[in-house]
Amino acid sequence: MKHILLAGVPHSTNLGDGLIAMTVNQLIRTCGEYTVTNFDLTAGLYRETPVRSGSVQRLDGGPALTREYKLNEVSVKKKLTPDFLRYMKSYSVHKRKDAVLGEQIRELVTQADAVLIGGGHLFIDTYLSFPIAMRRLVREVKRQGKPLHVVFVGMRGPWSFLARKWFTDILHYAKTISVRDEDSLAYLLSIVPSLAHKAVALSDPALVTLEAFPGKRAAANANARPVSVRTLGLGIMDPNEMRRHSPYAWERDDCADWWHSLAKGATDGGSRVRVFTNGADTDNAFVERYIKPRLAGMPGVEFAPYPGDVGDLVESIRDCDTVIAQRLHACIPAISFGKPTYGIAWDKKLASIFKDLGLSGHVLDFRTDPNAVLAGLVPEKSRQEGSVRIVNQKKRELVTYVGRILHEA
Repeated sequence: MKHILLAGVPHSTNLGDGLIAMTVNQLIRTCGEYTVTNFDLTAGLYRETPVRSGSVQRLDGGPALTREYKLNEVSVKKKLTPDFLRYMKSYSVHKRKDAVLGEQIRELVTQADAVLIGGGHLFIDTYLSFPIAMRRLVREVKRQGKPLHVVFVGMRGPWSFLARKWFTDILHYAKTISVRDEDSLAYLLSIVPSLAHKAVALSDPALVTLEAFPGKRAAANANARPVSVRTLGLGIMDPNEMRRHSPYAWERDDCADWWHSLAKGATDGGSRVRVFTNGADTDNAFVERYIKPRLAGMPGVEFAPYPGDVGDLVESIRDCDTVIAQRLHACIPAISFGKPTYGIAWDKKLASIFKDLGLSGHVLDFRTDPNAVLAGLVPEKSRQEGSVRIVNQKKRELVTYVGRILHEA
């Protein structure tokens, strides 16, 4: 039985990254009898255990305390910090991890028949964080002469001089490269045209969420609400995240007012509304401070518990009939379940992947009046047949591709 080392960022507090790891595991399991070890590029060996929840257990045995979630803030000092100082700090922080993770990496690579760097928006230059983390792993992979495959990643520039050097060294060594959307492939080939012979655009592995999570938890909630009541899931993100990854700016109060209007319009129309997040602390804090005060007491609105693990996130989405969300990995699981799904435009990757899935018309502009958004939703029973056909084809391509590279390992 072959052993696969799968490296990504499953420890991220944004559970969408953990979902990516679990769905890549599913693709590997579909292709045969393989054992898989999951490794976090920035934190080390990954074990799928709940590490987050809405409350904190007291050591004195008293009642649990409500966990405090913190909003990401952009201070004046942070704004004025030159980029070269950010790069120096990041380099110092991540290089200190070499001693901590080096021995673990050597042992894990020794045990592996093949190494996959898989899933997520990994080929971006966030002040060298990912270039350093991947370089640390791949140096050992090359030293031991093990095969490397880069699978289902997102790529976006700009890349600094060092990031470009380290990324291209990794990509030249890799036996195969697959990216999750056409824009990522176009960017890659604009930087390194010589990789065209081994690079391909497929899709995001979270498209197999349905297969990876067949619904064990859902059975317990099957009779939780009347069948006649439709549930609109609202997957909410802290809008300040947009400033880091896109040209858009959405003030928190304006964003919260938009979601409030959307929820009110939905409940006035006879639907239930479920508010959920992907688990990132700043998203949870935004819901606590901005969304809950506005929606508190509104009939027909429920707040899903903040997810403690990937399964919690998946079940929050599964129980909805239609989903409007901002984070990509709130949208893709809903698409996998065949639900009418709408993504709010911010990061280019979301629009690109929706386009590849035949869902360009389901990308929403947050400046659109919420009532117009609700009026434009497809009927609840519609399964977007054209998109379903594309999604199923993409799933087959993912399985075929993984089967081929594992057979070659």
